[in-house]
Amino acid sequence: MPFWEQTAKRRSLVQRIGATLLWVLSLQVAAAAPAEDAEVDANATHPGETTPDASEDEARLFTTPEEKREAGRRTEITPWLTAYGLVEVEFSYEDYDIDHGRDDDSGRYDVTTVQLGLVVDLFELAEVEAIVEYDSNEGSTKFEEAFVAIEKDRWALSAGRLYTPFGIYFSRFVSGPLIEFGETRANEALIVSHSPDDALDLSVTLYSGDARKSGTSAPQWNWVLAMDAEISPEWSFGWSYQTDLADADSELLEDEGNRYDRRVAGISAYVQWAQEPYQAGLEVLGATSSFDELDADRDRPSAWNAEVSRSFLDEDFEVALRIEGSDELEDEPHLRYGIAANWRISEYAVLTLEYLHGEFKDELATNDDDEPYDHVDSVAAELTLEF
Repeated sequence: MPFWEQTAKRRSLVQRIGATLLWVLSLQVAAAAPAEDAEVDANATHPGETTPDASEDEARLFTTPEEKREAGRRTEITPWLTAYGLVEVEFSYEDYDIDHGRDDDSGRYDVTTVQLGLVVDLFELAEVEAIVEYDSNEGSTKFEEAFVAIEKDRWALSAGRLYTPFGIYFSRFVSGPLIEFGETRANEALIVSHSPDDALDLSVTLYSGDARKSGTSAPQWNWVLAMDAEISPEWSFGWSYQTDLADADSELLEDEGNRYDRRVAGISAYVQWAQEPYQAGLEVLGATSSFDELDADRDRPSAWNAEVSRSFLDEDFEVALRIEGSDELEDEPHLRYGIAANWRISEYAVLTLEYLHGEFKDELATNDDDEPYDHVDSVAAELTLEF
């Protein structure tokens, strides 16, 4: 059943937004009496290893999924407990045309997500962090991340439910870039990171993934290597390598029960440039070899994303352009491009609007009658609230 028909069967968007805002309000009221601004080390970073940065005076314009997971205004509930959160209300509409040029599928997609983060200080060098997320489409609440983190000098260790440091996924748009097919969350992970100086970060990760070797049910342990470097105030770059791309949340081998005869690794690299009021980035991600279980036209998926943005009005308004592409990535455009605008409408809220046009190649994306899509046009709006 198409996603827009499924959406129509769920409770009304107004009810969902109302319930979400009431829940957020109740959290704020509960925290208000003892609450005061938490004092968090402004130099702390969080690639999954350490405490998120202290809240800024204004809502942030997010550039990566990791930044969104860290989003919110730190409020000290008790001397040992800090809370922060984020609400996202998204509206989007997509119009697909098949190869013969006539309209085929179109539909509206609405979703509200609420994210609540909790940080518990264990002692001077250690803390426990949990990020809980509610998704209105799924109608359920789940732990996005839950881990213990220890930091000493320039070393950090994290253990628990974590996203692996494979890929950055830099973007200024509502819709995630095509390279996000590589994003991987592990139920069990151990990340050790080291920063020899302020310009270099290195990490090694050991994790247990969902994919398994055929004929076995035992956990399959894999690893990730990652590096991020700043080569000048304007330029930075990085790369990462993950031994099993089938562990990604996109579940490339879902039709095969997430089983494989041999592992296929993934590799990612990015470069970013920033000089106010401009920012630009290029990122690529893909499989290092072919999946034996997939058809020849989609057995070695890869994607890339390039974006440039310019800020205005003391950085309260921003315009971004995107062009991206993919090869052998099922159900996704071969080429997609568009424009987005981000507007900080208050110290707590950001509004994002976007338009994207995607073009398909071969028969990697088809309708219910197996007719290949020619192109897709989409518009989206997202309201982000920090608390």
